[in-house]
Amino acid sequence: MPASSRDASGPDGWAVGARRGRIVNAEGIVLSRADWGESDRLATVYTESLGKLGVRFAGVNKPRGKLKCLSEPLLRAEFRLHLGSSSGPAKAVGGRIIDCFPAVRSDYHRTMEALSLAEMLLRLTPDLSPNAAKYGLIVAALECLGTAAPGARRWVVPAFGLRLLELVGVGMLESPPEGLDPAVWEAAHRWPFDRLAALPLEAGTAGRLRGVVHEQIKAQCGREVNALAFLETQERVPHPLLDPPVLDPPLRGRVE
Repeated sequence: MPASSRDASGPDGWAVGARRGRIVNAEGIVLSRADWGESDRLATVYTESLGKLGVRFAGVNKPRGKLKCLSEPLLRAEFRLHLGSSSGPAKAVGGRIIDCFPAVRSDYHRTMEALSLAEMLLRLTPDLSPNAAKYGLIVAALECLGTAAPGARRWVVPAFGLRLLELVGVGMLESPPEGLDPAVWEAAHRWPFDRLAALPLEAGTAGRLRGVVHEQIKAQCGREVNALAFLETQERVPHPLLDPPVLDPPLRGRVE
């Protein structure tokens, strides 16, 4: 792991200024969550100040449970966390929502793309290693998914993956795929997400780059990214309801 990922951590693994036994406020994004026991949830949250950590939401699956909304994936919030005095997940004791990315959640394809961003960050990031650049990267990518036109949106996932791999220390900037203009390859690493629609490439090239990213992540982690695999399958075999065929426009006037 590059030194920049470790500099903000103390000898016990916790970020400096955030030791066990304290209550802290931390802004973060929920990457995943699962039920834990009869009424709790365990979420994985990537925070700007603490890095990736498990967060227990006690009792939220009860009918009168509180804080349930804060445990949903793809939610950006300021979490109030009790770090505890022993090893184990932090406990959520409060918080406030910053952004729930409604334009992403209301669209099936945008949701799957956003989940692939979250899973890539989950797979490639060790616990308790804060990195402000990684946090800023996923915030910018999620915001672009919610606002960008389809022409720009298709580049968000591969561009996010390429930049995340650079931050992890296993980037491919110096090794562009065969047949791809090096200037375009660099733009995919450097340009703001909303400018990527201007790249002079066919739509299928974005899918090719996403496949390159997926192969590199699998080589590093030893397992595939499920959301990326699903996106690849969806491209090969469109769903008849979620991806209806494009029909010819209706004829104008009478048809004899």
